[in-house]
Amino acid sequence: MSAIIVGVIGWYVYWTLTSPLSINAPAPAVLAELPDSIAPLPASVVEAPITYDLSTAMDSLERAIPRNYGDINQRLQAGNNQRAHFAFSVSRSPFTIRVDGRTVSLSTVVEYEARGWYLPIIGPTVSAACGTGGVPRPRIAATLISTADITPSWQLRTRTRIGRLEPVTDSARDRCRVTVFRIDMTDRVINATRQLLEMGLTQIDGGVARWDSRARFEQLWRVLQRPIRFTDSVYMLMAPYSAELGPITARGDTVIARLRLVASPRVVTGPYPNEFDLMSPLPRLGPMSKVGDGAHVQLEGSLAYPVARGLLKKVLVGREFQQAGRTLKVMDIDVMGIGGGRVALGITLSGAVHGRLWFTGTPALHRDRRELYVPDLDVDVGSANLLVRGFDWLKGEEMRNFLRARARVSEAELVGRLSDLAEKGINRTLTEGIVLSGQVKRAEATSVRASISDIRVRALAEANLRLAINKAPSLPRPPAPPRAPSDTAKGKGKH
Repeated sequence: MSAIIVGVIGWYVYWTLTSPLSINAPAPAVLAELPDSIAPLPASVVEAPITYDLSTAMDSLERAIPRNYGDINQRLQAGNNQRAHFAFSVSRSPFTIRVDGRTVSLSTVVEYEARGWYLPIIGPTVSAACGTGGVPRPRIAATLISTADITPSWQLRTRTRIGRLEPVTDSARDRCRVTVFRIDMTDRVINATRQLLEMGLTQIDGGVARWDSRARFEQLWRVLQRPIRFTDSVYMLMAPYSAELGPITARGDTVIARLRLVASPRVVTGPYPNEFDLMSPLPRLGPMSKVGDGAHVQLEGSLAYPVARGLLKKVLVGREFQQAGRTLKVMDIDVMGIGGGRVALGITLSGAVHGRLWFTGTPALHRDRRELYVPDLDVDVGSANLLVRGFDWLKGEEMRNFLRARARVSEAELVGRLSDLAEKGINRTLTEGIVLSGQVKRAEATSVRASISDIRVRALAEANLRLAINKAPSLPRPPAPPRAPSDTAKGKGKH
């Protein structure tokens, strides 16, 4: 009998020493969330040149100033001289354009024919003409100078004046003097042309001043504040907050206003952002400042815990390690956020111990290795309390160090994907007439933050961003052209 008892006791001791222990630690307590603070980014410059095709302005000018005016058969009194009369007929060539910075020069050549009549005290009326009967017509060169600008309140303004109005040459061909009548027809035609041009210029500048160009820029501003979809749940936010106007240049007959935006562009993941939260009023347009060159795009990615679990299972599940001379094997893992910027890693073990232990810590970035890891990962309080009761040998550093070394995720899993999406998705048409283009260079993670819902990784990428705006606010059409002015309002007649 005693031998049986001894055998049972021996078997029990053997089974106790060789059978695996069972442990099932409680999940860690959930902490209060920490506020999400984003460090201010360096100012980003987004070049946004606005291209003005002057064909619309030319069309407006052509409509405002008639191509033909005057009537060779309509006699006009020459000033106060009731014995002298004249008539003229004018045609002009289409305007040609030359742009130099903010200044636009519009030129035309006016050709005319003229007649003069004089009734002497004694004798019949005598007349003379120039530019009629197949004789080359005299010419006048007319040049209009217009300066365009955009005011701080985004109103388009033009100031147009007559720059040149004189005979093309000093030769006899381009002068029409009827000296016997004491009439210089060239000066008469120039004066009539001046009056006509001045009325046309008043219409153009006045029409531009009355036009609400600010509304068009506000529409443009709203477009730039809307999220730009790269793919499902990935969006780019331009976040412009300031606008500056630099030099105005020209290429051919196209004026280019160098507008640039100061912005905080970033790429985010998650549901479609609330547009209402992104909208801000159009700021005042300021002069170009020294805020730097290029753009800094913040990439903000969400690493969901199921995704993180899948990545960590690849490097942990199936691995064996030694703890106090005993072999343990990782059978499964779990990852979750517990608030307070911390995560919990649940390890299901087999081998010398069966069951689950929890480790907690705060995610950080290993900049040299470009990895996300948890440098302070350690046994959770609930698991530690169990280890005190009979599992002292599990309190060694081997398992903790094993997990700290293995529980890592390459930042390229998230940052690299976002950078690739930004590189591919950044070149696109935002709306008719507005094209976004650029290049995103290598991005580097700058911070990581754990919440209960996910792990947020932020990275900063250097970029060159450009907006080509080739549908700029156009000039309005002026009203119908006025009638040609007469030389004098005191009388006209036929003799």
